Amino acid sequence: MNILGIVIARGKSKEIPQKNLLEIGGKTLVELAIESAANSKLLTKHLLSTDDEKIIRVAKKTGIAIPFVRPSHLAKDDSSVYDVMKHAVEWLEQNEGWSTDIAVLLQSTTPFRKGKHIDSVINQLIELNSDASMAVVKPDYPPHWMLTINDKHKISRLIKNKKPFFRRQDTPSTLQPAGMVYAIKKEFLYKLSGPLPQGNTTGVIVNQEEAINIDSYIQYQVALELWKKNFSKK
Repeated sequence: MNILGIVIARGKSKEIPQKNLLEIGGKTLVELAIESAANSKLLTKHLLSTDDEKIIRVAKKTGIAIPFVRPSHLAKDDSSVYDVMKHAVEWLEQNEGWSTDIAVLLQSTTPFRKGKHIDSVINQLIELNSDASMAVVKPDYPPHWMLTINDKHKISRLIKNKKPFFRRQDTPSTLQPAGMVYAIKKEFLYKLSGPLPQGNTTGVIVNQEEAINIDSYIQYQVALELWKKNFSKK
């Protein structure tokens, strides 16, 4: 099978300008993402999809394939990652005659993803013959305790339960997307119309420290501290 890893790194970001060029341990987030793809044993090919010249200059040092500059209409805040994946798949088919069987999305905002995480998700997809597989993580706060507020500032429970849960251990077991790895069969990619899970989607559970996802400065500071704790002395 041809398994394509697609490292995505958009130039613009609402909260943190040039977020994908933030550094952890002397490497940018995009370099760390590329490193994880290179360390996968199951990816047949991997490439970078970006619209940004600065990111391209940094990524070129790693030797990753950058066969195209992502079109601007696929680099907006509301652009679909599925469309970004399809663009990479179709570009390879049309320009290199390379046909993808499984497409693997690798966002640059999860700096502690390793090759082993990528391979675990791909292996699960293949072994269970699922349509898609993704990394998932236990949330740090039970969704059954979350609230919503109306225009009169009245709060109410987001999830209406007949019997409220007073202890965390009594809340139903829940998971959330980790954002680290999404492996999708090509034919299913073209059927998707919204976020996973859809169809027969399976999940690989990862721990919270591995799954830190940088979308804000606070999360970046947390990631820096985790790196100091777990990696700086290695």
